[in-house]
Amino acid sequence: MRYARVIVGMNNPQTDRVFDYHIPEVFRDEAKEGVRVIVPFGRKNTKTEGYILSLAYESEIPPDKLKDILEILDDGKPIFTPQMLHLAQWMKENYFCTLSQCLQAIMPTGIKTKSIWQVALNENADISACKGGEMAVLEALKEMGNTVDLSELEKVLGSAGKYAVRQLQKKKILLLKQKMIRSEYKMEQRFYSINEGSSMWEEVLKKAEVDKRLLGQRKLLQLLKEKGEVSLEEIKKSGISESPLKTLLKKGVLSERRNQRKREVFSLEDYERTMPFYPTEEQRKALEEIEHQMNLEKKKPILLHGITGSGKTEIYMQSIAKILAMGKQAVVLVPEISLTPQMMERFISRFGDVVSITHSRLSPGERLDQWKKARDGEISVMIGPRSALFMPFTDLGMIIIDEVHDNSYISDITPKYDVREAAKMLAEDTGALLLMGSATPDLVSYHKARQGEYLLLELKERTGGGALPRMEIIDMCKELEEGNRSAFSGVLQEEIGRALEKGQQTMLFLNRRGFATFVSCRSCGHVMRCPECGISYTYHAKEEVLMCHYCGKTVESPRNCPACGSKYIRYFGTGPQKIEEEAKRLFPKANILRMDLDTTTGKNSHNQILEAFRNGQADILVGTQMIAKGHDFPNVTLVGIMAADTSLNTGSFYASENTFQLITQAGGRAGRTDDRGKVYIQTYQPKHYCITHAAEQNYKGFYEEEILLREMMGYPPFGAFCSVVISGEDGGETARAADVLGGILQAENRENNFFIMGPVPAMLFKFRGEYRQRILIQGPEENALVQFVVECVGKGEHNVGKGIHFQLTRNPLNIV
Repeated sequence: MRYARVIVGMNNPQTDRVFDYHIPEVFRDEAKEGVRVIVPFGRKNTKTEGYILSLAYESEIPPDKLKDILEILDDGKPIFTPQMLHLAQWMKENYFCTLSQCLQAIMPTGIKTKSIWQVALNENADISACKGGEMAVLEALKEMGNTVDLSELEKVLGSAGKYAVRQLQKKKILLLKQKMIRSEYKMEQRFYSINEGSSMWEEVLKKAEVDKRLLGQRKLLQLLKEKGEVSLEEIKKSGISESPLKTLLKKGVLSERRNQRKREVFSLEDYERTMPFYPTEEQRKALEEIEHQMNLEKKKPILLHGITGSGKTEIYMQSIAKILAMGKQAVVLVPEISLTPQMMERFISRFGDVVSITHSRLSPGERLDQWKKARDGEISVMIGPRSALFMPFTDLGMIIIDEVHDNSYISDITPKYDVREAAKMLAEDTGALLLMGSATPDLVSYHKARQGEYLLLELKERTGGGALPRMEIIDMCKELEEGNRSAFSGVLQEEIGRALEKGQQTMLFLNRRGFATFVSCRSCGHVMRCPECGISYTYHAKEEVLMCHYCGKTVESPRNCPACGSKYIRYFGTGPQKIEEEAKRLFPKANILRMDLDTTTGKNSHNQILEAFRNGQADILVGTQMIAKGHDFPNVTLVGIMAADTSLNTGSFYASENTFQLITQAGGRAGRTDDRGKVYIQTYQPKHYCITHAAEQNYKGFYEEEILLREMMGYPPFGAFCSVVISGEDGGETARAADVLGGILQAENRENNFFIMGPVPAMLFKFRGEYRQRILIQGPEENALVQFVVECVGKGEHNVGKGIHFQLTRNPLNIV
């Protein structure tokens, strides 16, 4: 193969196409599909990272126009398997982004080559004619060491200096150099021994024995003579510095050997081996069906709907054991980093060192090494969040998505992919089985299972005969009537006191999501909603107005409740810190831990908090949704859901579904052993169907009501949304661009197939220096909707200024 078809690592849509490069003879063996390369790009032949998509014998580009590949990276080992290249292409077509952005999302974090431009003084240039601004540049450059990053120089000189720099470049007084920065995160061990090919070592040793100044050399040579090859760590432990080492290396007396090793993220010694549990009858039937699907050529995705504590994890492990016996590999996706330590413990105890882990709290080097272990066949099971899907396994047999309903499976940065869709595509491409599990599946997945697109398996009983906890709804409006203005209802305070007396633990859960606030009445529970959309208004404190972020309708914030006339109507919001402070006041003798974003910034902070609570070092754990899912604490008998209304009124059509899931998941933490446990749901809307069904732990009842509402409103799965966020540094230009696109959408919607809402200011009106407007388009069929929006945005891009950006998202979880 003489030519490589390369996609360059730039996110500009104009460069999002394949470029042909000539493969020099020296790289013919290393140039392979999926390999990273450095290529010259553009008129200036800027060194740029690229990725080989395919090889070819011929090129349509004339030979004299073709450029050579400059460098092959990663020792010629492919970064992308053929399946990952295929997945990247699929992601590009489905998530409104470039192929380069998809490839960079798939490849290991932190390894992309960075490029910076440096300015250096041409020592041979004549600077006698320089004056004014040019002289100021030369003086600044001299002070900064004659060679400096261009960005640093421009920062010092300001905008006035940029022109002078360009003039000096034209006169060739300043030279512009490109510097490539590459992070390989290699972990090396260095070993030293006496160079057998050198006759000098005995002479050097004799000299060192009589010269006291050479004591370090004598001790080093004696150590190596006695032990042979010795590591640098052992040399330092012997009290020998690196100075004699460097001297003897320079003289050729010593030999150095470097050994690369991969970082470990756990120690097997910390885990005891466990054996599979004997399955219950429900589990046995589920395992039989899963094994049957494994052996089919065309496999159907499986949705495992099991109540909390029904033993879904055991089914995962026994299924993976069968996959490993077939010589294949498995990926286990978990929704949040806080789940990983407990999941790791279960899998390592069962499978040993064939398991590894990846997540954002590991260092880039640790993450890269786990990726390399998967590539090199050193592990067979990878556990982690959505990015773990991209492990370069060569024979993938199973993809497991635990807590499949979780919103963290949808990326909120470009490419905004849904890991459930990407996993389904990858499973089809590799012949792997996709197994998704949840106590509260997302409605779209459950609807697909009911329609036969997925195979539905159900676990209706807890393992070990345990019963689901008793769940009780507390009407906080009545608490207010009775004079209780605390965040803790009277009955919850009493139950926490009893649990403390018995030495039992309590979890206090605040289902607060994001930053949106809503306005509600604490007397009657009335929530201010948009009459057009049925979605709760969002409170904007600066303007003191309520806005619907679907259709843009704005109303004044009321001083009295329009339903009951009460003055107790205001924006609603409280945080975990306030709950923790009040709990300390009410229960001064209790040991209390808090787990939220503020307390989990450290590398192992999630694990440390959870382990401390599991080991009984605290009586009460206060937290957000981090603590709601997947954790198993045997001594927790009481759960208090502090304010169910916060997630119920987020201004999203997913709000009822999210609230039901969070209440059910949080309630599932109570009574997972012999004690049945109690859960108290505090709310100002005690009769809302999502709260009453959650209290009864009746998923099917909730599904039947919610799906009727979705069908009536044309919400997913019976329709689709497409969001377009218009952004720019100038607020007026951004608003005008949004109006232009809005006009195009309305004009092209001749047959009224689509419902267009906006443009309106985005909930985050200004973000990272850019103003943002949003248009939401709704339609009955997703593909037709997407095609319509893409065509309209394409026309809009030709009618707005250069500084305007359009960002498209399918079925957005939020509209910020």
